Amino acid sequence: MLHALAKTADILNENNIIWGLGGSLMLHMHGIIDNPNDIDLLVSENHAPLAGKVLDNLGERKETVHSPPFKTAFFAKYRVENTPVDLMGGYSIIHEEGTYKLAFEKNNIADSTSFNGKTIYLSSLEDWYVLYSLMPNREEKVHLIEQHFKEKGINHPDLLIKALRQPLPEPLRNKIQYFLSLEDS
Repeated sequence: MLHALAKTADILNENNIIWGLGGSLMLHMHGIIDNPNDIDLLVSENHAPLAGKVLDNLGERKETVHSPPFKTAFFAKYRVENTPVDLMGGYSIIHEEGTYKLAFEKNNIADSTSFNGKTIYLSSLEDWYVLYSLMPNREEKVHLIEQHFKEKGINHPDLLIKALRQPLPEPLRNKIQYFLSLEDS
């Protein structure tokens, strides 16, 4: 999986695409889970068409069916070195209070690491906390990220504050405010 990630990172970086690794592999890199499922890549919505074109040259594009609650502007599935790769730009999730949209840009890149000499950009745990909280059947990942926040704190409170400016279910809004209050104390 990491070889496919390095190969993908290389081509995205060569094309100056704003991107960040998310999902289970990002959680794995933070030591939160042991077994990642696939490679989830968030890209700037403006860069998504170009990212799709360059990944078309790298891997095999799979048929995609994107259904509610997801309303992502650009979504494509690939197979790179036999590893599933999801590419998402303008990631949006519909919920009971409206639609939450992650406008992924440079300020959403939380960190970077490298593998085989290739720079791997990481999206933030804070962004994925909100996304997983809005996705169905992701309670375990939400709980694991909450545990991480309690043990290690929040690194990007600005991203949670930004999330609060969008429609969110009241219980999630309260949890975000709780974690932000821990940072203030």
